[in-house]
Formats: sequence, structure tokens, C-alpha cells
Amino acid sequence: MNERVTAPQKYYANMPYVSTRGVVTSSGISGQALYAGQKRDVLWDSNRTYVNGFTTPDSTRFKIPEDGVYHVTFNAAVNGSTVRGVGENLNAYLYVDGATGQGVSGAIGHTTFQHQMASNYTTIQVSVTEYFTKGSFVRAQVYLDSGATGIWWIAAADFDANLNAFMLAPSVNGWTQAAAPPPTLAAWTDGNYVSVDAMNSQTFDAFVHLENRPRFLARDTSFNVAAGQEKVALSWKTMYANDPGFALQRLADGYAERTAIKVPYSGLYLVTFFGAVQHTSGVDTASYGFQFKIHGSSGDAKILAQNSTTRINMDCSVAVNDLVYLKAGETLNVRFYGWGSDTRWVNGTGDGRIFNLGATYMGG
Repeated sequence: MNERVTAPQKYYANMPYVSTRGVVTSSGISGQALYAGQKRDVLWDSNRTYVNGFTTPDSTRFKIPEDGVYHVTFNAAVNGSTVRGVGENLNAYLYVDGATGQGVSGAIGHTTFQHQMASNYTTIQVSVTEYFTKGSFVRAQVYLDSGATGIWWIAAADFDANLNAFMLAPSVNGWTQAAAPPPTLAAWTDGNYVSVDAMNSQTFDAFVHLENRPRFLARDTSFNVAAGQEKVALSWKTMYANDPGFALQRLADGYAERTAIKVPYSGLYLVTFFGAVQHTSGVDTASYGFQFKIHGSSGDAKILAQNSTTRINMDCSVAVNDLVYLKAGETLNVRFYGWGSDTRWVNGTGDGRIFNLGATYMGG
């Protein structure tokens, strides 16, 4: 009974995680130095690093303790003493090294933000939910535009930079392991005969569900639209899901195919999104705003992310990391809107990972 009930509950009450806040400072500045044209592995302060199961050999890489689905977030506030009139580009990456089997590897997340004001901060951020294998390492990295001049650094305070990774489910086969639906947990009463099936439904079935939470990941899109076009729902080229209830379909008449993802269960979902756009016309130094709205079936925007870009033909991103309540059968869709009467907008460049929409079912 302890093996079937107490031990699993102890495990799920204390899942593996790492949370590190604040970077190691470089000599002569109030943060960690960045150099033009170089990727910099973020070096975290070991005194402000908290781990459960994770280990680190160097305070830059964190070792995955066991196979499973993990959620990872990275944020860093960057300051630059000078900036060109059209701004500088800052890139945030999440990397996984040493993956085996089904585990992801390489650059698993990439966003780019345009730093537009000298001696001010720009917060770059990226978050993903992915399947990692035991023994691989996750790390954060920042790249500074090769044309940047002056002194640049990642701010060192706890609230300025952080990396968090935590297990959502100890899955063993990645996307190939089918998710179990949420169990029906009915209370027992005095005098009930607890059959094997009843015992399984209240213990084993619940753990099977928790060990591979239903989730999907849609990736890669393309568009080319004029400013002010509101009816632009992103059409996803690829979607991975471990539950057949997630369906990639057309949002409605007037929209492209593969613009909405139906969810199978009512409850709370962990939603992540990041995407980059470019303006391909207009004025190179003008600041053009844009936004992505994540909608549900009702049409109301559930999540809004906004940014602005000054450099023609250069990427600029948004990143979203949120918890949203959805109803069974509801469809998620992402819509883009950009400003500037003389401006055209296109999707950002990349290998498909620079556009990413995912949701993981957390419970009803």
C-alpha cells in the first residue's frame, strides 16, 4: 500500500527543480559582461541557486536528473551604454546538450529583442515545455549584436535575471507515450467494497495520468501581411501531441487551414508562446508596434503580448508564459496585428523553433 500510495504522493509533492536568480558579476561593471558578436553562456551565482535533484558542474549548465517533461523559463535584463539609431539586437537562447533517445537537443528556444535606448534596460525572455532525457544539460545563453558598441552587461540582481526548470511529468517515452485521460476520482463511503478496479482507479490511474500530462506543441509559421490587417491567425506547419483530443484545424470561415488547436479537457493549462516578426518596409529608425493575441473559442483575447521594432528586416520577438483556464472543445488560436500605414510585416527567421505555441494540461 505504501508503494502504491504514499511513495508516489511524496514524489509528486516534491518534483525535481532548479531555480537560480542573479548572475556572477564581471570586473568593473554591475553585472555580467556581454561582447559584440559573441554568444555568452550565463554564469549564475551559486549562492542564489536552489536545486532539487538537479546538479551543476559549473553554474552555467544544469543536469537533468531523470527522463521527463520539463518547463523551463529564462529572463535577463540587459543594459547597453550606447545604441545605434536603429537599435541593437539581443538574442536569448535555451540549449540542451548531451541528449539521448527521444530527448530534445541543441537550441530548444530562441527569441530576439531590439534594444532601442542607450543606458536603459531591455528584458529578453524565452520559455519552453519539452521532453528531456536523464543526464542532458540545460543552459541559457545571450548573444549581442555584432555591430554593438559601448559597454553591455546582464544586470546582476535577483529580479533582473533568472533561470527556472521544473519537472511537469516523469514521462519515459517523450511524445510517443500516449497520455492517459484525467481519472474520475469518486469518494468512497463506509461499507463500500473496494475492488481491484476501484483501487486502481483511485491510485494507479491517477499516477499514470500525472506521469504523462496531456500536451501539445505547435511549431513554425509564415505570413506576409500589411499593417492593420486584423484577420491574421497563424497557421502552424507542425504539431506534436500525446493525446488525440488535441486537433489542429481551421479556425473558421475566412481563415487559413491549421489555425486553431482544439483542447480535449476542461481545466487549467500552462501555455507558452514565442514568436518573432520583421517589418520589411517603412522607416528604418521609426518604432513600429505589434502584438500577438492568444484567443479562445469565444473570440476574446486570453493573452496579449506586445513589443516594437525599429530595424527593417530584423527580427523582434515576444514571449508568453501563462496559466489559462480552457473548456473542453475550446480552440486556441494566435492572431497578429501590426501598426504603421506604410509597413508590411513578415514572420521572423529561424529553424521553426523561433515560433512555438504549446499547452500542457495541469488539472481540472
